[in-house]
Amino acid sequence: MPTNALANPLVLPILGLVAEQPGHAYALFSELRSRYAYISVRNSTVYTLLNTLVEAGWLHSEPRDTDRQTFQLTSAGRQALAERVEHELRDGALGNRTAFMTALAYLGILTPTEAAAALQSRVNRIHQEEERLASALDEAGSVPELHMIETHYYRDQLNHERSWLDATVRRIRSNTLAWPSRKS
Repeated sequence: MPTNALANPLVLPILGLVAEQPGHAYALFSELRSRYAYISVRNSTVYTLLNTLVEAGWLHSEPRDTDRQTFQLTSAGRQALAERVEHELRDGALGNRTAFMTALAYLGILTPTEAAAALQSRVNRIHQEEERLASALDEAGSVPELHMIETHYYRDQLNHERSWLDATVRRIRSNTLAWPSRKS
């Protein structure tokens, strides 16, 4: 666990779930486990993070004195969510599928223009990585493919991701991907 609780990778999906619908701690914990089976979620961590997010001003809870507190996203929390989503989509590690998929789940927190720009930035980074991998494979020359099979695999995965992202950016820019109405 990071020393700064706000850097915990569960913060993004917690903020995202509360943005979708306010909820109490156990409901949020259950939804995290159900929806994000690829993320390790512990009950105590979720409760601790919820309290930390309230202290940070990113969540508000009513009432504060019972186990059934309902957590709601504040405007500061909505901004933090949008910043985290944009950062992960634009600058997140290319090999970290978990963080990318979690950020992608909340793409709608961004405006279509912001979302397209963040995804296009990732497309550009992927293209550069594909070129780097192609050079590495060229330099490997007569090395048997089996000895570089993970590089081939990674390059093919990146190519597929880039193709999907290119299509998604086109859909966003042409307004054929439905976008949620903005909540204030």
